[in-house]
This record gives sequence, structure tokens and C-alpha cells, in this order.
Amino acid sequence: MARCRAGRRTWSRRRHRALLFPTDGLVRMPLPELGAGDDEEVILLGAVRTAAFESVANSDYDQAHEAWAARTGRSSMEVLGQLGGSPSWLQNDETPSCPSCARAMPIIAQLEEGPDHTTAMNFGGCGSACVFACEPCEQAAFLWQC
Repeated sequence: MARCRAGRRTWSRRRHRALLFPTDGLVRMPLPELGAGDDEEVILLGAVRTAAFESVANSDYDQAHEAWAARTGRSSMEVLGQLGGSPSWLQNDETPSCPSCARAMPIIAQLEEGPDHTTAMNFGGCGSACVFACEPCEQAAFLWQC
């Protein structure tokens, strides 16, 4: 558990709730119109990174991660995560409980920062993040470790 200088808790399983949205009602937001003195850079993405989905028949994320790197000859830092499976915790198991039914939430995705600092997601520096959801209760949580 992290604490800030004032001694208040900065991390809590119950505070890291995420929102679930039905895909049917989502629409893409248009880019805002720029005024005469506006800089286009502020509304456009800078560097971006693409990813390819690859299914691996290994239920252990860490083993699959390393096997992929060995098989492809690429850096294991290029693996950007997993869908489903079991979380690979960098610290202690912090699987959240559903605030509605109190059951452990299953993992939906695990995300890695990525190999390039210009496109990396920031999870504390070499960290990873996990997305959990209790579908029957329509509750979700997002947390990261480093």
C-alpha cells in the first residue's frame, strides 16, 4: 500500500474502479475545430505504436512472454500484454473483489508499458496494469504495479 507524505492512503482496491460501457451506444468523437491561433499539435497524437494480436497456447503469461521473444528473436519488451488468463503480478496478488457481490474479479486484460518511451503507457516505469471486471454486477477495476 502506498502512502503520501501526509500519511493518507493513495491506493485502495475499492478506489480503482473503472467504467464499463456497452459497445452499442458508443460513437467516435469528432476532432474539435481549431481557432485562428490554436496549435494543431495539441489535438493530434504524436508518436504511435501498432500492435498485432497473437494467440499463444500457454496459460502462464511469463512463460508465454519469454517463449514468444525466443521464437521471434524480438525483445520481450515488445509484448504489450494479454487478454484473459491469469495476472502476472510484479508484487503481491492484488486481485480486486467486486464491490457488489464480493467475489474476486476475473482479469480481462493485462497491459505492459511497451518498449519505446515515446509511445509507452506509464505504469510507474517498467510496470504493468490489469483490468478486471465482474460482468454480472457490471463492475470493473483498473490497477497497476511497478
